[in-house]
Amino acid sequence: MKNDIYKYLIFKLNSEHADYEFDLIAIPPYEIIENGLSLESYEYFGTITEILNQRTKHILLYFNADVLMKVEFLFKGDLINSLKEQLNNINVELPDYLMLALKNNKKYTILMYQNKVLNKQTT
Repeated sequence: MKNDIYKYLIFKLNSEHADYEFDLIAIPPYEIIENGLSLESYEYFGTITEILNQRTKHILLYFNADVLMKVEFLFKGDLINSLKEQLNNINVELPDYLMLALKNNKKYTILMYQNKVLNKQTT
């Protein structure tokens, strides 16, 4: 049986804004449009500072109508291999869309996952 991915990634897609509201601050641009959905962006300032045994630099949460649709973790340095290994070793079912990427000449690693609604191709 697979473990719950949100035990490790903490922020569960489709959770309510109210679950985190006292630990969030709105960040510009305050609204973005992605695949036809309006997303409000926030930075998390709560007590969670590590994800998958790695210290986070920033945690960004994106809500549509107060429902969590997208999460981005920013880590300092090139942690792609380390994060891949962690995800492979924890025996979980991954979200429908999860991405690891390097930013700015390998100075930062981004782990992003989002609701499958954001993955639909617009016509």
